[in-house]
This record gives sequence, C-alpha cells and structure tokens, in this order.
Amino acid sequence: MSVTIRDVAKKAGVSPATVSRYFSGSDIVSTETARNIERAVNELGYQPKVRQKRDNGVIIVFVPDLKLGFYAEVLKELIDQLPKYNYRMMIVPTIEGSEHYKMFFKELDVAGVIYLDESMDRDIINYISSKNVKSVICAGASIDFRSDMIHINDMAAAYEGTKYLISLGHEKIIFLSDYLRNIDSSFQRFTGCKRALEEIGSQLDEKEMLACGPLTFDTGYRLTNQFLEKRTEFTAIFAFSDEVAMGAISALHDFGVKVPEEVSVLGFDDIAIASRIRPGLTTIHQPIKEMVAKTLEVFQNMDTVGSSSRLEITLPYKIISRGTCAENRRINIYGKK
Repeated sequence: MSVTIRDVAKKAGVSPATVSRYFSGSDIVSTETARNIERAVNELGYQPKVRQKRDNGVIIVFVPDLKLGFYAEVLKELIDQLPKYNYRMMIVPTIEGSEHYKMFFKELDVAGVIYLDESMDRDIINYISSKNVKSVICAGASIDFRSDMIHINDMAAAYEGTKYLISLGHEKIIFLSDYLRNIDSSFQRFTGCKRALEEIGSQLDEKEMLACGPLTFDTGYRLTNQFLEKRTEFTAIFAFSDEVAMGAISALHDFGVKVPEEVSVLGFDDIAIASRIRPGLTTIHQPIKEMVAKTLEVFQNMDTVGSSSRLEITLPYKIISRGTCAENRRINIYGKK
C-alpha cells in the first residue's frame, strides 16, 4: 500500500493540512512539528510530490518603530532579499517591558536576530545572548559589542554634511537630532558636526542650536517651529533623518520661508521619497540595499557565534545634492515679519 499524506499526519500527530503546509512552505510550522513530520516521513517512507526548498530557519527582526520610513525601507529590502537565502522573517516590534518575543524562540527554528535599534532593551539582548543566537545590528553600532555591525561611519558622514553646508557659506546651522545616547548613531553624528564647526573656529551651542526628539516628520515640524518662535538666527538646518528634514521644510513653508533661497535643509538617509518631493531633498545617502545584503551574508557563516570577536562592516556613504541646499544669501528671515 502507498503511504498517503493522511498517514504521515496521523503518525506525526497533526492534521493533513499542517503536513501539506509544511511541504509547500506556505506557512510557518514550529520546529517541534517539523521534526515530528520529518520523523513520520522517514519511518513511513513517504515521498511527497512537492517539497519545499531546504529552510534555513527564521530571522527575527526587532523594529523600534514601524512608522519610520527608514525602517520601512530596510524591511522592504529584507523581504526582497530573504528568499534567495531560504530564510523566513518574523518582525517583532520592541515594546518596553514586554516579553512576548520569548515565545518565538521557543516555538520557531530561530537562525538569527537582526536589530534595527542600537538602544535595545538590555533584557532582550541578555536573553538572546543566552540562547547563543547570532545577532546583527543593521544600520547601527553595537554599544555593548555583543552583535555584529553593518553600518556607515556616522561621524564622518555628519562631519562631511556640515562641511558641505559650511562650503555654501552657512555657519549658523540648526541641528535636529534623535536623543543622544552613549555612542549611538545620533551621538556620532553630533560629534562629527561639532568637529566640522570647530575647524572654522565656531563652537556649537547645544542649548541654542540643537534640538532632539524622535526622528519623525512631526518632530521636524515641531522643533523647527520652536526655533522660529524664539526667532533664532540660522541659515541652514541639518536634520538627522529625511523625515525630520521634510517636517522642517513644511514648518519653514508655513512660516513663509523659502527653501533653499532663504534657508537650506540637509537630510540624512536618502529614503525613496527624498527624490520625489519638490524641491528634491539634499541628503546623505545610506546604502540600504548593500546593508541588508551584508547583514544576511553574516548568517551564512555562524563561526563567530559565542565568540568574543565581532564583525564590523563599514559601508560607503555619499552626499546627494538635489534642491534644498544653496549658497547662503544672508537673508534675515524675520525681517519681513
């Protein structure tokens, strides 16, 4: 008698539909279930007509904020590239105090973890480290050096961005940053900006020319309005994300200030919409496609799991000049108010 899928299901203690999904690869099956099915297949000598490619397991991606355009573009690139590596992906929003992520490590065959947030909860990092699972920070630096790192040189990129504005005659520059933590990307970028100004004998007054908040459109709009309400003198804005830059441009527009004729605006990331808005956003390009490719390649070699050494890959960045930066015309934006 020929063995059927129902025989396999009965032997494995699951439904025929579960066995079918396992062979087709159309749904995620827990590691224990997969083992039971494989054991039944081997014992019964079943030969499926259609069998999924060898599955390399699940990559869990921890995302701090699903609303941010940069993270959305990284996730899209991960979705595009994962199939050629035969990985599945589980997206897990990081929620402070929540331990829901632990169930995935118990139920799934977790091959690795990708962090899109440098300031991950210590409890999450400690738990994953205890599981001896390979972890990579994509587009960021590892503060405690327990993860591999794929990123650009944020300090150098911000330094060059500030020098670019200085070359256009701008010295009174507002900086819109994420909250500065330890040695994370925002801190590195801010340090690069300070260094560029110091080289021309200008000190960055943090109380007057720096404002911090989540790297969102709303933050850019709100913080720029605060500078305008205080009548802060400035001729350029350097925003540490494209979304913040777009919020700043909108606030300037509503105040009656023209970009770039009266104020220049420089962004960071070069997300897709940066080239679609008008004027096109001048920004610092992060190579998202290459970052994702290098991140996934790390999981092909698990030799460093549990090792004290960590891999760090620094990718090139570049300034993309579009339409939001111009030479300083030394216009008093408050003179007409």
